[in-house]
Amino acid sequence: MPDGTLLLRLARLRSQHLTDDTRLGADVATVTRAVCALQAQAFDAARHQVRVRSADLTAGAVDRAFEQERSVVRTWLMRGTLHLCAADDLRWLIGVFGPAVNQFGASRRKNLGLDDAVCARGVAVIRKALAGGPMARRQIRERLVSAGVLQEPVGQTVLHLLYHAAALGIVCSGPRMGRDDSFVLLDDWVPQSHGPKGEAAVAELARRYFAAYGPASDADFAAWSGLRVTVIRHAMAAIGSELVEFPGLIRGLWTLGRAINEPDIPRPAVRLLGHFDTFLLGYRRREHLGGADAEAWIHDGGGGWIRPVVCVDGWITGGWRLEQRPREIEIKVMPFDRISRRADPAIGREVVSIGSFLERPARWSRGPLVGFNTSPT
Repeated sequence: MPDGTLLLRLARLRSQHLTDDTRLGADVATVTRAVCALQAQAFDAARHQVRVRSADLTAGAVDRAFEQERSVVRTWLMRGTLHLCAADDLRWLIGVFGPAVNQFGASRRKNLGLDDAVCARGVAVIRKALAGGPMARRQIRERLVSAGVLQEPVGQTVLHLLYHAAALGIVCSGPRMGRDDSFVLLDDWVPQSHGPKGEAAVAELARRYFAAYGPASDADFAAWSGLRVTVIRHAMAAIGSELVEFPGLIRGLWTLGRAINEPDIPRPAVRLLGHFDTFLLGYRRREHLGGADAEAWIHDGGGGWIRPVVCVDGWITGGWRLEQRPREIEIKVMPFDRISRRADPAIGREVVSIGSFLERPARWSRGPLVGFNTSPT
């Protein structure tokens, strides 16, 4: 019988739609809605999070959903970080996170000389500039400077004005323009939608979180959302009758609805998770998902980047890199320790999935994890 930690990992794999029987269909908005939102400061990273939770989708389909169909939208939400979410969820999520995002950036705006008056003028200029459609950030910068709102060198002031306008529900990310981000007026880009408001919205957030990340604790919910502990407690109390404590060695973990004592998952369950995957960012701590080598790899290089990992039965066993070759993609899998050869067929299937998603032939090989001890201790 699996131990309690393994049961926890397998249950989280299911909640995160990371098992064969829980993978979702070919609809990008459905995937984002199922985990509430996908961290997306790097758009390619968000695309891979869609890939690993779905079947029969391509990167091109994710791009079309974002830029043409507009069924998913990118803006600052949880923890004041860029996320990709379903368009019909966006407004109620801004209602929950907008005030927190604005407060999060308040001290930085003050340090940059962006007082309330300057912010109001800046938002007015941004509104007028975007009335004609999407505009690259560098173009918005030019408008703000020419209007006398900002002076060169502008530094980070443009970004923080856009951050402020997004928190107010005025702008969101638009189609990519080469390597430059663009922005659009939210009301022009996404139709109005009806969703929960006030306390009902926060309760819905709790419902979505424990459905997608459970078993999880109140501390996990707080870390993932970035909301105050008092808000978290009220939200959990509002859906208290829907929460079930997960049985096991660790107390205080909750799921939405019935807890599964022994998830029926064919093993090994192998997934190649990309940068910033929600499986890595949905919890306060990761000691039940990987050891010291995993944490060192995840943060290697600094800069706040969360690096791609190989997950076997929910345990982080190595890292991986995608390398573009002239005629194919090569995935290099770098284990922290010896990954059982019985995982090879599942790794191969993941590599085929990545190739299909990117619409290019793909192969994989093992490589050393440079800078880390790859010998058993």
